[in-house]
Amino acid sequence: MGVLVAGAQAAFGGPGEQVNGLEAVPEGLWLCDQRDNCAYLVDYQGHVLRKFPTPARNASGITFGAGSVWIGSNTRPWLIFRHDPETGHCLAYLTLSGEGGVHGLQWRPYAADEHVPSAAAPGPELHPTAPAGRANAGPGASGTLWVSRPSGHRIEHLDAETGEVLGSIPFTPDRSHGLFWDSSDSTLTVAETNFGHIYRLEPRSGELLEEWQIDGPEVHGFTRGEDGRIWVGDASTNKVLIVAR
Repeated sequence: MGVLVAGAQAAFGGPGEQVNGLEAVPEGLWLCDQRDNCAYLVDYQGHVLRKFPTPARNASGITFGAGSVWIGSNTRPWLIFRHDPETGHCLAYLTLSGEGGVHGLQWRPYAADEHVPSAAAPGPELHPTAPAGRANAGPGASGTLWVSRPSGHRIEHLDAETGEVLGSIPFTPDRSHGLFWDSSDSTLTVAETNFGHIYRLEPRSGELLEEWQIDGPEVHGFTRGEDGRIWVGDASTNKVLIVAR
């Protein structure tokens, strides 16, 4: 049996130069641009509601959660920056371990059956009168992040506060990119850019549950809204598209 092929229809042009990440939220879409390295919130017609610069370079992958906007920086060292969504102020960053780059992000809360890592034993403060200098609020405080690591052929699951790796699943195709979570069945859907194949995975084992293909755009940004619509950001054309499936 062949792979189901779906088309995509252009909805609007990206607000920057080269859209490379998408996240659907109730008020619209968060986008990151890999050339101007800005984050944009646009409504579902493409009108810009908010814009701010990010320290990310080759900004790739964006998600929203724990009251923050998270953006991947796809240059060495591989980083994820955390931003206040109202002001754009950079609140924190995570450093990713090993090789692999970063192409897609998806925030998720800890599930009831997931183990939260233990916090490090408290030690003396170097500057005890400056609590803002503390590294972070401790594991579990901000949920988790799923991160596609394309050249490492893996999808990592991280504690969003500390960056500690909670798990990793293999991803064989060469160019993993955007991804979204399906709360109805707790699956993770990941796009690969070279051929537009889409893989729905069991996120703990990495078992392939479904494969289909999007014909036409290069699938970089990839997200699904609460209404079920699937959106694609195509960096090669700077278009945002809706998938007809």
